[in-house]
Amino acid sequence: MKQLITLIAFVLFGLMVNAQYTYNDFDANQNEAFSGWPNMPSVIANPDPSGINTSAHVAEFVRSPEQWAHGFAILPGKINFGTGTVFALKVWSPIACQVLFKLEDQNNGSISTEVMGNVTTPNQWVQLSYNFTNGQTGVYDKIVIFFDFATLVDHTFYFDDVTGPEYGGGSTGDPVELPVTFDDENVNYALTDFGDNVSEIVVDPTNASNHVAKSIKTEGAETWAGTTVGGTVGFPDEIPFAPDSTFMKVRVWSPTAGTPIRLKVEDSGDPTISVETEDVTTLASQWETLLFDFSNEAPGTAEINFGYSYNKASIFFNFGTIGSTGGTTYYWDGMEFGPLTSIEKINVQQLTFKQNPVQDILTLNTTVDIDNVFIYNMTGQTFKVSRISEYSYDVSGLSKGVYTVLVIDREGNNLVGKVLK
Repeated sequence: MKQLITLIAFVLFGLMVNAQYTYNDFDANQNEAFSGWPNMPSVIANPDPSGINTSAHVAEFVRSPEQWAHGFAILPGKINFGTGTVFALKVWSPIACQVLFKLEDQNNGSISTEVMGNVTTPNQWVQLSYNFTNGQTGVYDKIVIFFDFATLVDHTFYFDDVTGPEYGGGSTGDPVELPVTFDDENVNYALTDFGDNVSEIVVDPTNASNHVAKSIKTEGAETWAGTTVGGTVGFPDEIPFAPDSTFMKVRVWSPTAGTPIRLKVEDSGDPTISVETEDVTTLASQWETLLFDFSNEAPGTAEINFGYSYNKASIFFNFGTIGSTGGTTYYWDGMEFGPLTSIEKINVQQLTFKQNPVQDILTLNTTVDIDNVFIYNMTGQTFKVSRISEYSYDVSGLSKGVYTVLVIDREGNNLVGKVLK
């Protein structure tokens, strides 16, 4: 009897230590979403429901000729190897090939560990297992899968039933808070893509001492493709919107000027509570700060409600346009609330200009009875300008850059616009 109890205890201990969490079976248990680069996986009907895999749905990954093409999943917590060491998935491959399973720190890809698997029997479902015997708990929060590793050949692969140790062990990182700068290695930024966007944290291509988010609107991206910061939970505190405080700003690098960038905030617990607004880039292949006024909601979207709580933000690049051939890369940083603290006024209206960009004379495209004009740079510094005529001002003394112009009329209304010098 004592031997039987010991045997049962041993078996239970083994089950506990090797508990498997279903990351995604592409049917009822789609717990963690899989993305990819440069192509995104798609959930489709199982093309070969036979052998070890008769499930209804699987993931299809069209491997492009890029050498490091891969699928990946960002996790909201760190993998806990105390619950097991083996990851597994089912693969259907048209060729015999290697399939690499890699674990990374999503904020620092150099912190990683990997195990190679082999498909020896093509054109049927096979089970691959990856034993991370030396895996460190509390280190990795990203799964990366390379099909036909390191080759330059395009093929279509199918995978299913991705399982492994649970996550949540060790430090998951500090929650992300505003302002978002991507420079704190202790913060879990939890960038979450949708609509075939692909994002990661990288070194600023223009400043090696700075880290930024890189978002690729892939070739197959939806018109609404975007990226959420903070994952499903968003920020720990609500964004403190008020009738006189409705601005946010984001630094953006876009390859083209005239690109609409949309910013959306919502209640992380109720996605029906949201407000969206847009700004447009004025520079190509340069950093600029975009201003988002949530009292000026995007057409067809809900107005801001100051009785609601908004604690989650998502950004959309070239909103309303599908992904272009080869995809388009954007960089972003410095997401902040309330950039215009010195001009937080009610009744904000859009201000335009006769010429934009402007050289020496700034002419306002308005007929209001002007009481005062303020000009601010992107850091909030105020500049005095001389009035030449009723609606024209001398800006010859301003350096090149992007400026916010605030006009206050005699009725107390405010007009705000952005001008390039």
